[in-house]
Amino acid sequence: MADTKNNKCAHRLCSCIAPADSKYCSTYCEAAKDTTDIACGCEHAGCTGSV
Repeated sequence: MADTKNNKCAHRLCSCIAPADSKYCSTYCEAAKDTTDIACGCEHAGCTGSV
């Protein structure tokens, strides 16, 4: 059976699910990990851009 654990992207404002082998859903979120943002810019269709 596949692991169904949700792996939320580690970027504070992102609402996406990261791949099992990563903490982030995109290179944008990984690069923005240490910046202060007011919105997520990963551009995934389902991202709400907030916590």
